[in-house]
Amino acid sequence: MFAMDTEVYSIMLISIVVLAAAVGPIVKILYKPAKKYIAHKRRTIQHSKPGSELRILGCIVHEDHTPSIINLLAASNPTPQNPIFFYPVHLIELSGRTAPILVAHQIGKRTEFATQCSDHIINAFRLYEAQHQGTVMVNPFTAIFPYATMHDEVCALSLDKKVSMVILPFHKCRTADGTEEESANAFRAVNRSILRMAPCSVAIFVDRGTMGKIGSDHKNSTNSYSIGVIFLGGKDDREALAYANRMANCPNFSLTVVRLIEYSPKKYKITSDMERDFELMNELRFNNAKNERFVYKEEVVNDSVGVISVIRTVENSFDLILVGRWQNSYSELLRGMTEWNEFPELGFIGDMLSSTDSTCGVSVLVVQQQQAFQGGDLMESPKYTILDMHSLHWDTAKTFPEPH
Repeated sequence: MFAMDTEVYSIMLISIVVLAAAVGPIVKILYKPAKKYIAHKRRTIQHSKPGSELRILGCIVHEDHTPSIINLLAASNPTPQNPIFFYPVHLIELSGRTAPILVAHQIGKRTEFATQCSDHIINAFRLYEAQHQGTVMVNPFTAIFPYATMHDEVCALSLDKKVSMVILPFHKCRTADGTEEESANAFRAVNRSILRMAPCSVAIFVDRGTMGKIGSDHKNSTNSYSIGVIFLGGKDDREALAYANRMANCPNFSLTVVRLIEYSPKKYKITSDMERDFELMNELRFNNAKNERFVYKEEVVNDSVGVISVIRTVENSFDLILVGRWQNSYSELLRGMTEWNEFPELGFIGDMLSSTDSTCGVSVLVVQQQQAFQGGDLMESPKYTILDMHSLHWDTAKTFPEPH
């Protein structure tokens, strides 16, 4: 009897050990936390319907971020026909509380959780809203969460408010007194988690103060602002181009698109992603054919050295540069550049413009288009307008000129 009990005990012990060892990997395989943030529709600027409001959520970690976010909001060209619903979220690390909390601020009501810093941020956006009635609607929040779960709240709020883009400040920035924020590394992890899980497009804003005070009455101002887009191809570049095109509709904004084209003596195999690049670019050029403030340039390059050379030439020619986070997968132009990537969350081009040893002195917006949604392919979107390619000569629409 004693031998039988020992045998049963041993089997039970081994079973417990095996189950304990297997449960962890099985849960990791089956449980995908990002799935709960997958939207059922396209939540991008490129696919937003004409004549509808644009919903943007902007994260603010420090009070010093407020002017630059307001400038970016103003540059987004809110109009009565295409208003912007803006959700500023002041992110505060949880400390001294037992439970996290999300505070929705209402006009004329001050909650017990509001801080002086939050009040300053909210008042700044309320003032901008009052100055631009009918074009901008502001709904501010304060999120008090630990950094480890802060991205969950941002993603959940983005999904609930059906925003098309989340704007994040670059983690490596300096405060008004010139010191680097102590929480920079912690917020970098938040940015990377939001990039991975967001139910919409995401943009990281590297602010260098070159956009001036756009947040004032810029449409009646005599100041002019120059927007640049560096385009290699891919869905992130297309989203950056769509956002820049919205900005360029402002009377005192100009848009320059620098398209980098890979030279090859061999014929290209045209992929569906390449076709989307051509169609969007042709649509943009067609719509801006009579726009004197629109400039389109093609630069033919052979390799990554050529890419770097072109970017270094134009990088300080604008007030704001927009780039996609990841470029097309069919290009060989970026081969080897991963070895020099200081900030992978910015992609190759964004990192080149924002790294510590960069010579770029202008503000940069790195854009990532919505990663996944429960719906059809990109081309199934009713917003996506395709030009009649048969009316254009195919070789003209898809030009790969030889370098001079």
